[in-house]
Amino acid sequence: MPLLTERFRRRIWRYESKIRYSFKANPWRRWAVYSVGILCGLGIVWIAITGYFARADAQQIRTRLHQVQQLVRAGDIKTAEKVAAKIPALAHRAHRLTTGPAWFLASEVPYIGTPLDIARGTTAATDELGTHGINVLLDVASQIDPEKLRTTGHSVNLAPLAAASGKLKIVSVAVHRAIKILDSTPNSSWFASVDAVHASMQGLLGSVAGYVDAASRASQVLPSMLGDDGPKRYFVGLQNEAEMRGTGGLPGSFAIMTADHGRVSFDHFESDQALTPHSTGSRVQTGLSFGQSYDDAYGASDPTQIFVNSNVSPNFPYAAQIWAAMWEKTTGEHIDGAIALHPGVLANLLQATGPIKTTEGITLNSQNVVSFTEQQEYAIFNNNTARRNFLVGVLKKVSTDAISGRASAASLVSAISLSAKQHRALVWTSDAADEKIIEETDYSGVIPQTNQAFIGLVMTNAAAGKLDYYLQRNVDYQSTGCGKTHDVLVSITLQNTAPPSGLPTYVTDRLDKNPPKNVKPGDNRSIVDYWATAGAQLESITINGAKAGAVVLDELGHRVFRIDQELPQGSTTTIVLHLAEPANADAPQVWYQPGVNAESVNVDTQNCH
Repeated sequence: MPLLTERFRRRIWRYESKIRYSFKANPWRRWAVYSVGILCGLGIVWIAITGYFARADAQQIRTRLHQVQQLVRAGDIKTAEKVAAKIPALAHRAHRLTTGPAWFLASEVPYIGTPLDIARGTTAATDELGTHGINVLLDVASQIDPEKLRTTGHSVNLAPLAAASGKLKIVSVAVHRAIKILDSTPNSSWFASVDAVHASMQGLLGSVAGYVDAASRASQVLPSMLGDDGPKRYFVGLQNEAEMRGTGGLPGSFAIMTADHGRVSFDHFESDQALTPHSTGSRVQTGLSFGQSYDDAYGASDPTQIFVNSNVSPNFPYAAQIWAAMWEKTTGEHIDGAIALHPGVLANLLQATGPIKTTEGITLNSQNVVSFTEQQEYAIFNNNTARRNFLVGVLKKVSTDAISGRASAASLVSAISLSAKQHRALVWTSDAADEKIIEETDYSGVIPQTNQAFIGLVMTNAAAGKLDYYLQRNVDYQSTGCGKTHDVLVSITLQNTAPPSGLPTYVTDRLDKNPPKNVKPGDNRSIVDYWATAGAQLESITINGAKAGAVVLDELGHRVFRIDQELPQGSTTTIVLHLAEPANADAPQVWYQPGVNAESVNVDTQNCH
């Protein structure tokens, strides 16, 4: 060991001697090295100083953008404009401070320069938004302010909305360019505070992009849908999630809405009896056909002719076209589109409008309307006609209040937007161009046809009772493997929490064919459809640990596994599907079926990077 140490010292001494000799023999080389060292030192000082000021500017920008976002949501555009006035200058200065040779060269140094690279990308993205996006965005927000667009309770001024389309495209380009700049920079480094600013800006830009894209689509679709080029008529159906169907719940009471040059009115309020004529065995001959795979999956329910089965498919355009055709065949009135609502939408609207009082003297508000319309009504009304009239009255009262001017336009927009995010407000239009735009929004009920990994649990009540009010649903999805196929375990847990006694017979009565022996009140039955990834192969199924089978279907580009499952009162049923699915690098897409109780989905995939 001493010998090795001595050799190392001699080697260092030789290198030092060579450097000293080189400097003495060539003084210009010495000055060049000194100059480079001085420049590096000055560069580090410059980066430190400009970085400090750029970071302060970035923090101000982030704070102001948060404030602007909250003010716009609150409808206070004037204050938002004042807060945003300094953002362009701050953004431009921060970007200027992080440009130049020192920053460029230092950011290219592996590992050490990563925080500088992130900072440069963050300020460049902020400058893009501040220079080309924020002022135009606020101008558009002022132009399409819901309070300004609504001229009366039931009328909307469509001209500003249509005129905003061009400006929104400009903002959209700026926002997505800024997002692209951020995405091109690393996400993490050894400097946590720089990473935090970068992540915060990514979140903000994503939120802004969502707002801009939604506003852009609205400016393209709403003028036409609200009758800018002539009257449009829509079927508005209320679904009861206590008896589940593919798009959410049993279709019941409905209304016909007319939009004419921005003026909205309701022409009819009806119960399901209007579309279940006794003379034809409760059937309406629509003449619709959606192909062989649809017939294979749902033909036994006769959905294109029986109103209460019209939405057994989770793909809403099917149900919407059936509803439109049924009304047209029954009345001769043309229908241009359809809207599906759930009682949760009524709750959101009542949050905006305030409580209502029905003709029966019942006060409904945002807290109790769901339980009244999906549970308590069966105990209150022994007569089905009275119960149906109650639901029609609730729909009429809430709809009338929504267009009466009783609530602010901003609160109504928020209520409807929330309903769409909950997948409880679905929209379809017969206009192909508008429908294509709607399919890109939360309002679409279209099952996506994709090669991306897919998770979709769809329940359909097979007992014809109202016990899905007590149904709890949970899906655990686990995917392992990094080859061409992934090994997937899907665990579906279904819990029937119905009480053992005390429920009205209308809720617990079984109308299904061949129910199990010894059925007791509270026992339920469901058709369980699991919509899997395209090309998925079934390896095995167990139900509560015992081997089982499933019907295998192909619908809308997905492999669907169907199980007819009894759900006894108070029981928990666990269905485990072992699948082999084609590999895909993207995260699985989850399809949520709305229900009284929100579905829980847990996803665990192996990281193959």
